[in-house]
Amino acid sequence: MAHKPGPERKLSMKSRLIIIAIMFVVINLVFYFGFDSSDESENIVDLDDKTQLNIEKNTELEQEIEISINP
Repeated sequence: MAHKPGPERKLSMKSRLIIIAIMFVVINLVFYFGFDSSDESENIVDLDDKTQLNIEKNTELEQEIEISINP
């Protein structure tokens, strides 16, 4: 009789490790391109710089208004 591969046939350990490694690489690439390359972090830094400049301008304006009101 010929040997027929049955439904209980399993992958070899080498094949399992290769599949696990490929899945690990794919998941890492998804997270790398999904989160690290976003431009949102640069926008937050720009907004913080602009906010800091606005705060400095506001304090200068308050001082000038106070000086002009109280000579």
